[in-house]
Amino acid sequence: MQALHELGLSLDDVSLKRLKKAIEAVNKGRVKKYVFLPSGRVTWIVVGREKDYWVIPRLYCSCDDFYINVISRRSASFCYHLLAQAIAEKTGKYDVFNVSDEEGEKLEEEWRRVQ
Repeated sequence: MQALHELGLSLDDVSLKRLKKAIEAVNKGRVKKYVFLPSGRVTWIVVGREKDYWVIPRLYCSCDDFYINVISRRSASFCYHLLAQAIAEKTGKYDVFNVSDEEGEKLEEEWRRVQ
């Protein structure tokens, strides 16, 4: 549980089911960091079962669970994608993709699209 503490979390903040899913996502290499060049902007993506989810660390995820349970119902503090991103960043277990700013704009359009 030291790892949760290092992330600024406690078991009160995180369900075990979400934590297990987050660890699985990290271990399966589903966390991606996109660095846009030359601007240096960074975008995090967690590959889900149905699509890629855009994550703004400790703040936002484009998944339905985040919208429904974190924002609307306030029954959770994080979705598992946010947890996976935090764990991956802390442990260094993520893939990095360097793309041009132009290419990055196209990718962001895809990630923003509601499906």
